[in-house]
Amino acid sequence: MRKTTKGKGFLGAVLVTITVAVLMFLLTGALLTGYFGGDTEPFATGVVLFFALLYLAVALGAIISLYRRWKEIQGGEEDEAKRY
Repeated sequence: MRKTTKGKGFLGAVLVTITVAVLMFLLTGALLTGYFGGDTEPFATGVVLFFALLYLAVALGAIISLYRRWKEIQGGEEDEAKRY
């Protein structure tokens, strides 16, 4: 087991955040393109927009988590589990 995470804590967080955000944006784009490319119904439009906002909220949550992780690392706490 390694004793330090110096330089290792942020790269993984960035890669995961980019992956999740890109997948959520692609999923949102595919959902909206697929739905609005054909006939639309008012109730279904609301459901599609709800799920589109849900996917965007997941992407935003991942970005906020990355920002918080960056602040932790800047504050000197590279591995939060070391405190326990």
